[in-house]
Amino acid sequence: MTSLVGRRVLLVEDESLVAMLAEDMLLDLGCEVTVAMRLDKALGLVRSETFDLAVLDVNLGDARSYPVADLLHERGTPFLFATGYGRKGLDRTYQDVPVLQKPYQAEPMEHLLVRLVTGEMTPREGGRNLPSPCRCQDMQAGGSLFRADQVR
Repeated sequence: MTSLVGRRVLLVEDESLVAMLAEDMLLDLGCEVTVAMRLDKALGLVRSETFDLAVLDVNLGDARSYPVADLLHERGTPFLFATGYGRKGLDRTYQDVPVLQKPYQAEPMEHLLVRLVTGEMTPREGGRNLPSPCRCQDMQAGGSLFRADQVR
């Protein structure tokens, strides 16, 4: 069992098949999952419910999930972005947020979420005090090996 069992996770993903795949992965990890497919729904859920973690697709049709990220950050809820563009697809303000490379894969997802929930990804000094990236995120730079050690 991992430290993810019983954790409430908000999954913000606008593609229904992709959302179902990610939701299944999270359920297999023992998480309780709430899915939002639109920005307004995600914002409403964050305002009205409490989550332990969140996985945010960056691009939600014609909107971006940054307002959800800001609200989660204000509430102290750990989150990561999911995108097929890797870190290069993020606005400069969010460069220190962990990124899960799409398409979703169970092992990297579990690794990043466990690091978030256990506090292994600690806030950086200055800036927005967002979590520091780990080496597993080098995959978006074209690498194919999953690496779990932290960038230093």
